[in-house]
Amino acid sequence: MRTIDNTIAERSGAGVFGPVTRGSIIARLERLPKNAMQVRARILIGLATFFDGFDVIAIAATLPVLIAKWHLTPWEIGFLIGSGSVGQLIGAFVFPWYAERHGRVRAIALSSGIIGITSIACGFAPTFAAFVVLRVIQGLGLGGELPVAATYINEISRAHGRGRFVLLYEIVFPVGLLASNALGAWIVPRFGWQAMYFIGGIPLILFFVLRKLVPESPRWLAERERMADADAAVHAFERAAKGPLPPVADSAEFEAMANRHPKRRMGDLFGPAYLKRTLAVAMLWITCGFIQYGLSTWLPTIYRTVYHAPLQLALNLAVAASVLGVLGSLTCALLVDKVGRKPIINLSFVACAISLLLAGVLHDSSVYVVATCCALSLGFLACGFITAYVYTPELYPTSIRAMGCGVGGAWLKVAAIFAPAIVSKTMIGGNLQFAFYILAAVPFLAAVAVHFLGIETKGKVLEQLEA
Repeated sequence: MRTIDNTIAERSGAGVFGPVTRGSIIARLERLPKNAMQVRARILIGLATFFDGFDVIAIAATLPVLIAKWHLTPWEIGFLIGSGSVGQLIGAFVFPWYAERHGRVRAIALSSGIIGITSIACGFAPTFAAFVVLRVIQGLGLGGELPVAATYINEISRAHGRGRFVLLYEIVFPVGLLASNALGAWIVPRFGWQAMYFIGGIPLILFFVLRKLVPESPRWLAERERMADADAAVHAFERAAKGPLPPVADSAEFEAMANRHPKRRMGDLFGPAYLKRTLAVAMLWITCGFIQYGLSTWLPTIYRTVYHAPLQLALNLAVAASVLGVLGSLTCALLVDKVGRKPIINLSFVACAISLLLAGVLHDSSVYVVATCCALSLGFLACGFITAYVYTPELYPTSIRAMGCGVGGAWLKVAAIFAPAIVSKTMIGGNLQFAFYILAAVPFLAAVAVHFLGIETKGKVLEQLEA
């Protein structure tokens, strides 16, 4: 029988020698150049994340039609928007827990399957009640896919350029939001609301193919002491690299990093070592959920019911806000490794707060003025939102990284449950400006929390960041 040591020796052409340890796995990952397997992983897992964004915001494009179809009251509208977040809240715990025990790729594949099959089922929903139930079930996958996918992409990247590597992948989420708004503006008036949910069923394909095409996270495998599997997973990335690989650095330093701290458990997220980080993460993700669900999903309805804009104009204005979200995300991806995580989050959230404050002050102006302020706020939010996907996984060790991301995602979902109801309540009372003021306060408080409680993670190996 071939031993692990022999297998490694046979790869001496790639500069790999000696036994497989956690330190050697980290060292090999840190010397990897960009390669075809990383591209494949980003494309396939990016497809799951794209449709996560697509399906999350599909409700915004279809909501004006559903309101008329089922004669929904404002309370029912808020309940419909928030119902998916209930499932997402559960999924944000269940799938990271599953990923810590059974693997990142397996969890992403399963969540994608749930997203796809329930999206198709939504298109056939005969009643409001059935639609709500399906949105809750779909939320399990939507809530679980993003934190696990962010964890995986962080774990296969090296410290140098990790922010850009991760965020150029994560930009597919706001692109999914944009595509959902853009396609919704074109498809819904022509083909009906059901078509949006049939398109959203595409992730079902990933359930069947993802595990066959993408290797498991080598860091997670090594953490679980599955060294032969970790070696094979790293080799899949090494084999996909063009040309000779650079030599592996001395793994002793990486071994020391990997073994410097005891293996962590979920309770450590709230213990003295990580409590400040967890509080910063909580405020970061609460803001993302509060603004995204409290504002973005409501925009077409606000433009149509408050400012009496035609349906097509209302949808087009929402698309414009999504365009700024993508541009903000792209700008952030290009700057995050130069400027750092904390400055981008803080500056973008403060700018988001100012834009929302202006929307409140100018709420009696034309729909175009208010739409401009809202679009700017979502563009700035996107910078902080997308940075959360590289920053949060960096704050926790491999043993609890997925759960740390899941807890962050759970805060987003909690905010998403309550934010639509707040906007709905203020709209009923005719106090739309008050909703804008509440929305503005949230990113400002988050910027303060991240500034004082967060740490800077730019350019550091993940294992260096363990507390």
